[in-house]
Amino acid sequence: MVKKKGCNPCKMFEPTIKDVAIENSLDFKAIKAEEMPEKMRPKYFPFFYLMDNDELLESWAGISTRKMTKVLSRHIDNFIFNE
Repeated sequence: MVKKKGCNPCKMFEPTIKDVAIENSLDFKAIKAEEMPEKMRPKYFPFFYLMDNDELLESWAGISTRKMTKVLSRHIDNFIFNE
């Protein structure tokens, strides 16, 4: 998750994505946009990268649990999401 200082949607959604990561045995990392090179920063926050080792599987922006569920279900067998 790439988050930006002062981003209320980032603060609001981070606990949800952390819980999903725990329930599905995924590694979760939060990156501060301010620590990234400016040319590599996403335009929208929060921004997510789904990686398998060093391979980018998919990326998306926003706090839609529906979008998150669709993305993760495509890549994770027996995906679990308890709202």
